[in-house]
Amino acid sequence: MAQLVESAARLEITPPQDAPSVRPLDVDAIARAIAATGYCVVDDALGAAHAAELGAACRAVEKAPATIQEGTDRVKDMKRRDDSVAFLKDSTAPAVARHRQHMEALRLELDGALKLNTDACSFMCAQYAAGAAGYVKHRDSAPTRPSGRKLTAIYYLNPAWRPGFAGELRLWDGCGTVRVLEPRNGRLVVFRSSLEHEVLPTKIDRLALTTWFFNRLELGLELIAERRAAKQDDFECERGCGFRGAFADVERHEGACKYVA
Repeated sequence: MAQLVESAARLEITPPQDAPSVRPLDVDAIARAIAATGYCVVDDALGAAHAAELGAACRAVEKAPATIQEGTDRVKDMKRRDDSVAFLKDSTAPAVARHRQHMEALRLELDGALKLNTDACSFMCAQYAAGAAGYVKHRDSAPTRPSGRKLTAIYYLNPAWRPGFAGELRLWDGCGTVRVLEPRNGRLVVFRSSLEHEVLPTKIDRLALTTWFFNRLELGLELIAERRAAKQDDFECERGCGFRGAFADVERHEGACKYVA
């Protein structure tokens, strides 16, 4: 089983030296770390073969420039975020399907251990080109209720990454400590989605697959609350196709939308 290690720089779950190539995640240790600090790091989380196959699948996916939340709208702003992304709901790649299974199993177990009340996962791969400026400090979910996204799980796919290549994740943990986490190949970082974090500039191509564990109803209520606060009654498709309308209409549209910019 993995061992829980506290260091001055980060809280990690590290594999023993004789770990097999594929092994189950130590969910109890992950849950304890998240309960204590709001985040956890698991190195070589799902084995070298899985990381290699998933990395190849994610690199092959067509991506579009990412957008950033600005009030209740999503806009492209390369000064604040300059990655390219793809949502993987429609991917049929075997490696992506296996990763979905791993993350869904993790969601179910953490849901019970941390009483999260989640009922779904969503998946997005994000790629930063060499020289990218990164992504400014932000949250994936509001720190107050209703808050749909409960946990963010980032799996890094960077076999060429070495110390000094940059592209780290800077995370403000639940204890008020700033953590700087390297995007090592096969590393899984799980944290509460309400925690502030940012992606630092990178010197090489940087790839990651993010999974959000969320509650559908609370996510809808969160979006409705944002629109009401801004006195807006319409919503926009998160894929960036430009479709707008009532929440229920956009939700139905997103179920079939295949737009890629």
